[in-house]
Amino acid sequence: MAGKSTVNPKSLIHHVEEVKKGKRAFQDAFQGVARMILEAGVRKITVKGRTTYQFDIFSQGKKHLVGMYDEINSFVSFVKDASEGGSSREMAFVLVGEPGNGKTFFVEYLCARYRDFLSIPQNRKYTFRFTNLNQLGGYGKIEFIESQTYEDPMILAMSLYETREKTQEFLAQKFKYTDEQIEALYEKYRPLGACSAYIFNQIRECADNDIAKMLSFIEITPVPLIESLGTITGKYPAKDKITSSAVDLMGEESIQRLLHISDSNNPYRFDLRRGALARVAGGGIHFSDEIYKNKKDLVQVYLGVIQNRMIELDGFKWPIDTLIIATSNNSEFDTFLSEKEEAPIVDRCRICYVAHNTDYKIQNFDGVCHW
Repeated sequence: MAGKSTVNPKSLIHHVEEVKKGKRAFQDAFQGVARMILEAGVRKITVKGRTTYQFDIFSQGKKHLVGMYDEINSFVSFVKDASEGGSSREMAFVLVGEPGNGKTFFVEYLCARYRDFLSIPQNRKYTFRFTNLNQLGGYGKIEFIESQTYEDPMILAMSLYETREKTQEFLAQKFKYTDEQIEALYEKYRPLGACSAYIFNQIRECADNDIAKMLSFIEITPVPLIESLGTITGKYPAKDKITSSAVDLMGEESIQRLLHISDSNNPYRFDLRRGALARVAGGGIHFSDEIYKNKKDLVQVYLGVIQNRMIELDGFKWPIDTLIIATSNNSEFDTFLSEKEEAPIVDRCRICYVAHNTDYKIQNFDGVCHW
């Protein structure tokens, strides 16, 4: 039919065009959460004679946050700073307070609003998968491989050629990107994860650098928003010292995959989705409940992840795009602080002390106690 586009809706070309038109979003976790909060509306109010800001996103629904003005303002300034490239990008936000004062509810409420926000079509997160693996050989009965860390297709688009200059030239010619748009795009650049980069390099060799042929191996797919899968918003509760391990966060080598993959150097032999971090690595929120209750080696793993925003296994690296929020009760936090050698992890956390809501008038707002 005349004038009708023949571009495959699951192709990378279609995705890049939709992003350029503004029909799909390309933003990191901090930018997404900041936009969600600010677009919902902000009001200047007076609480106990003091001027503060009320963010409407935290007042939605029947069961919402009551009070907590200082905590919410602290969180919003943290996210806004991180979204603008500030030092908060390399930090975690930690709520510290007595049990039962709303720390966990705060995080779970935020996660629920974020999933609602991403369910809107123009805010939806996408990732990519490699298909036709039988043409590459060496993958046995594995028919397709999805990005383990739910990488954004635009990250792949910025790595199409082996050099940045050639990729930028391609984007300018094919999609009519201006120099300013390309510069803005590459401000969000990060390398592909180890397995995506490895497989894409195999595709490049198989296709003999023919971009059209390379693109035929790529399929764009939405990131699932299923809460029970732990994708986009995932929770890792502190376990006891014996059963917990770094595998719960980072993943491990998969025996099942080794039965199919003939090349022992292939990083896809690691199953990252076995860990909690990879499932929220594509612009999600990772909630670490009682972070300082974890044993020391696990807290050290968190330190590396918070600082470098990277999953590292056997020298392979997978960059992650995740907002990390944690909670802790006062006694665990005080015990942790008393151990001086643990100071680096505290330096990487934005600590927010959560007070008990003792205002009975606020608590009985709508005739319901929301705690």
